[in-house]
Amino acid sequence: MGDETLYIGVDLGTFRSVMVSSDGHDEKVLTVIGTPKDQIAKGFLKRDVLFGEEALKNRLALNLFRPLEHGVIKDTAEDKKFIAHFITNIIGLGDPEDYDRVVAVIGAPAEASHVDKTAIFDAAAGSVNACMIISEPFAVAYALDKIEHSLVVDIGAGTTDLCRVYGTVPTPLDQMHINSAGDKIDGAIIAEIQKKYAGAQITKDMARRWKEDYSFVGNSEPDEPIIVDFSINGKAMSLDITDCIRDACEIIVDPIVSSVKELIAGSNPEYQDAFRRNIILAGGGSGIHGLGDMIEHRLADLGDVEVLTVEDPLELGAMGGLRLAMEVPEDMWKNLTLAHR
Repeated sequence: MGDETLYIGVDLGTFRSVMVSSDGHDEKVLTVIGTPKDQIAKGFLKRDVLFGEEALKNRLALNLFRPLEHGVIKDTAEDKKFIAHFITNIIGLGDPEDYDRVVAVIGAPAEASHVDKTAIFDAAAGSVNACMIISEPFAVAYALDKIEHSLVVDIGAGTTDLCRVYGTVPTPLDQMHINSAGDKIDGAIIAEIQKKYAGAQITKDMARRWKEDYSFVGNSEPDEPIIVDFSINGKAMSLDITDCIRDACEIIVDPIVSSVKELIAGSNPEYQDAFRRNIILAGGGSGIHGLGDMIEHRLADLGDVEVLTVEDPLELGAMGGLRLAMEVPEDMWKNLTLAHR
């Protein structure tokens, strides 16, 4: 394979990142990095750096780092070093050593600044020959063949990214992001439960798991009450958190609706009807039961509105990046000097 090019699409997420490649690799990795706390831990783990689920599994022996915050690289030398390690690791899962040339399209938040993009380019420089950074919601639209007058709402962990798409690379004016996303729901779940049950002891990981298993809004609640196990002042309990889950999930609805209205109102009036009829709900948060219907209902005052919820929210961004990598002309790539290959 030495004379072939490996094409890679990456969706770099605050909580989870996805990599797909032209030779069939499909990897999902939690965006977390761990380093041993001391020499005893280093001897036990037999590695200097651990990634993803393996890092979480051994977190008591590690210093954990989540180098992305609100969808962008934290602005510290340490976090930039660790995100470079992370990108090297996730691209390495595609066996790039079998190829002479490796190119990657990396999904970035909708309003990623020039500084953010430079940090991502720098992080990728040791792993790929050429790189392109695109808006994550644009990658979703490209994967779905929905680049003709669509409005993508990509609900991630750190941010919800919105983008008007109309057949070309979107400009900054076509995009926006808000911090009402999965992490905010997790915090709200904890707050709602502790308000209902004084002394409730709940971690963010517990709240995230309950969100992933039970999330809903409006009248889309499950047939049975949501009963979960947690401690109150150290005492084991099994309690109903149905209303807590609903109230927490609904906190992202109004900010999304307001942002969609702003993007539609700011578009060319001749195409506003097309945007209203082609709103795409993507990202992990799109899996909240009833969310698409509620957003559609809240937008009804704009006229006829259609909201499509995607079927495979976790991989679409990376798949769109891979497709772009294989289709865009060479002059759109930023060539990088490989430092470590």
